[in-house]
Amino acid sequence: MAAKTTLKETTSSSNLNTESKGHLAISYPLVILAAIVAFLYMGSLNFGYTDLDDTIFIKETQAYNEQFSNLLHSFHRGVFSESNDTYYRPLLLDSYVINNALSETDVKGYHAMNLLFHLLSVLLLFVLFKKVGLDKLKSFLLTLLFAVHPVLSQAVVWIPGRNDTILAMFAFGFVICALDYIRTQKAQFLLAQFVCLLAALFTKETALFVAPACLMLCFALPSFNWKDRKSFVLYGTWVLAIAAWFMIRSMATIKNDPIQLSTLARNFPMRLSLTIQYLGKIFLPFNLSVFPMLNETSYVFGILAVMGLGVLLYVSKARSKVMIFAGFSWFMLILFPLFILPSALNDQDFEHRLYLPIVGILFVLSQTALFQNMKERTTAMVVVAIAILFAGINVMHQQQFSNPISFWTGAVKTTPNSAYANMMLAARINESDPTRGDQLMRNAYQLNPNEKYVNYYLGKVFLEKNNIDSAERYLLAELKGSAYFDTYFLMSRVALEKRDSLASLNYMQTYLEKDPGNSQAMNNYILLLCQTNQYDRAKTFIRKKQQEQIAVPKALVDLVNGVLPK
Repeated sequence: MAAKTTLKETTSSSNLNTESKGHLAISYPLVILAAIVAFLYMGSLNFGYTDLDDTIFIKETQAYNEQFSNLLHSFHRGVFSESNDTYYRPLLLDSYVINNALSETDVKGYHAMNLLFHLLSVLLLFVLFKKVGLDKLKSFLLTLLFAVHPVLSQAVVWIPGRNDTILAMFAFGFVICALDYIRTQKAQFLLAQFVCLLAALFTKETALFVAPACLMLCFALPSFNWKDRKSFVLYGTWVLAIAAWFMIRSMATIKNDPIQLSTLARNFPMRLSLTIQYLGKIFLPFNLSVFPMLNETSYVFGILAVMGLGVLLYVSKARSKVMIFAGFSWFMLILFPLFILPSALNDQDFEHRLYLPIVGILFVLSQTALFQNMKERTTAMVVVAIAILFAGINVMHQQQFSNPISFWTGAVKTTPNSAYANMMLAARINESDPTRGDQLMRNAYQLNPNEKYVNYYLGKVFLEKNNIDSAERYLLAELKGSAYFDTYFLMSRVALEKRDSLASLNYMQTYLEKDPGNSQAMNNYILLLCQTNQYDRAKTFIRKKQQEQIAVPKALVDLVNGVLPK
């Protein structure tokens, strides 16, 4: 037996060793991966909000998050609202309930949990690669690329991006346990994969395609026979999990908007081209965006990526066609919901959605010349060099998620024709740079006068300039379009400026139905009741608030009760 020697050079810092036959081994791969993830994303703990959904999940729903009983209620409602919502993702809501218990509204705690979800996903992915038959070194190198890839940074540093990291955790656990069951036929693995699949389904609807993606991967295993009794038992648990999810989902108070076949036929070919853009961002991540749109993303990088991947596969000496097919199947199946997603529901092609599909491309990559033709030492050096480059891009891209202005500045830069991005940046720089803010808001209106919130913001700008007629026109347009509830607050002020106290009162009452705890709105409402000589209603309102243990200023109580100031 040949004696073992140790390779002492730059790779020693990565705990890479070499044997006399040229085979590299790696010690403590999970520890190394965990350390790399922690080091790469530690800076995100100091990030704030982006003002894209994160404030909704943490600040606006704090009262919901404070109630532990809502861990069950999350299974009976939509994500953004109780009933007027098409998204059903109870475990995402539950993650915020748990996060609130640990850190309340301290945003650092939410970033820390996001980092934890990514770390766990990375460790599980390493185990998954080994379960499908890749050796330890290949599993480590592929997982390393996943851990540092800049296209996945949005899933880690943007707080709502956790939906995809949580999905990946359960999906990886599901596949690992399913493969273990195929090998051992042990009941504990059968149960574990069932629970993981069910959890994935309750995390995100995309999990419907995880089971067929797993099946494609099973065909790459020499021991798998799809006609075996144990295989049909496995399929049965998948059907049972999906049926249980569907039944519980059907009892939730969510809005069901069936996709019209005509809309699907019209949008599908265009949405399918998204795969080219995503492949470009996987292999050449130089055009990343915090707010990407299909029609504003270049196809050049994607075409180059497809050509390069084709060459790497063509010249590969020992590629597995079954593994290649399984990898592409994984990629396309898990992306499939995006191909049928109506643009009216969501027209952004966010990069965090690549978090789970990219694993399919990593399976394919394992069969290319990079991993099949080169010596292990050369492969390791090339992949580590790529990982260092990706990590550098990642760190720079992360900074765009550090605060709202950085986020929306990046959004406008990469998607200048997005009315929403222009509007959001304008609203955040209006005080510091009113000239640019005004121009951006006008750009947003010109791009899409029906964009949600744009008429509200324009109305607010004109109201601040005391241009009451223009403010009223835009605010009424917002009420007609989106009925955004904050608009009622501003319309109350408009009506008051026009000396219409009754209309002002009605607008404020409507606003309080949406936000009953707003102290300024309550005070204004009491004053308006007094101005319209409705003192009895004011007294009733004050008693109600006092019963709810909401403080009402003594001066207003005295005013309503007719107590003259001393």
